[in-house]
Amino acid sequence: MNKKIYLAVIPLIITACSGNKDNEEKPGAQSQSVNSARVDVSQVVGVGKVEPELEIISLAASSGGVVKEIYRNDGDSIRKDEPLVRLDDELELIKVSQLKSQYNAQKHQEEIDKISLLESEARLANKKKLLESVRTLESIGAETTQTLDDLETEVTTLTLAVERNSALVSLAASRLRELAEQLRYAEAEASKKILRSPYDGLLLEMLIEKGSAITLFEEYAEVAPAGPMTVRTEVDELFAGRLSKGLDADIRFIGSDSVVATGKVIFLSPYLKKKSLFSQKANEQEDRLVREVRIKLEGDNGLILNSKVESVIKLKSN
Repeated sequence: MNKKIYLAVIPLIITACSGNKDNEEKPGAQSQSVNSARVDVSQVVGVGKVEPELEIISLAASSGGVVKEIYRNDGDSIRKDEPLVRLDDELELIKVSQLKSQYNAQKHQEEIDKISLLESEARLANKKKLLESVRTLESIGAETTQTLDDLETEVTTLTLAVERNSALVSLAASRLRELAEQLRYAEAEASKKILRSPYDGLLLEMLIEKGSAITLFEEYAEVAPAGPMTVRTEVDELFAGRLSKGLDADIRFIGSDSVVATGKVIFLSPYLKKKSLFSQKANEQEDRLVREVRIKLEGDNGLILNSKVESVIKLKSN
């Protein structure tokens, strides 16, 4: 009786094991990987922020010192080479004044030395003519040999005087060039105490105050260079290869479906990199790469610089 039951159960066990094996060999729908190249998408969304085309620039001080004057405030329009800040430049201006006085004095000395050279050359030329006349008279006995010797000595002395004066003129000119270089250097040092804008644009924030101290290369202001507004955004590597320049894009605020601006893609990063924009989320995968995209905005959109926005890039249909 028991043997018959065992014989009936064994085939059922074998069949069940065989069925489980078949199920393991056939991949289920959930285990299949997704090929992004075959996914049909019409748009790619990335998070970005509003920036000027040349990005926001932090200005660094070309010299250190105490802030004496601040000529522009936050939100002011600025022009290229316009003074923004003046540092304490009293010592530099004194040095410039001293060198200007020395330069002017040396210039007068050079003029005096040139005049002395001309005078000595004129006397030498006159004595040479007289020497020729006396030499002729001495040859026919109308003038003494002593007179001829004295004139020859005078000509030699005047020749040496001309050479000396010529050397003094060269020395004066060399000293004048040296003072000119020193003056130019001192003026350049003084000009560094005036911190100027390298761009036309908008002064976003002045980071220093009157009376405060600033060190060499310290950041003292942030400016937005003049030019069109752009959105710098990052697109996940999954769809980075589908982007191209010239694609249309809609700009909207995070969490809103309303389009606040439109634009076109003008720049695509040539490589993938780690996230740099808004990468503070705790659940982000740090090894996920992105492609940087810059979108040039069209028209007057009224967006504020550094605003966090969503970029909806419209892909071309295949």
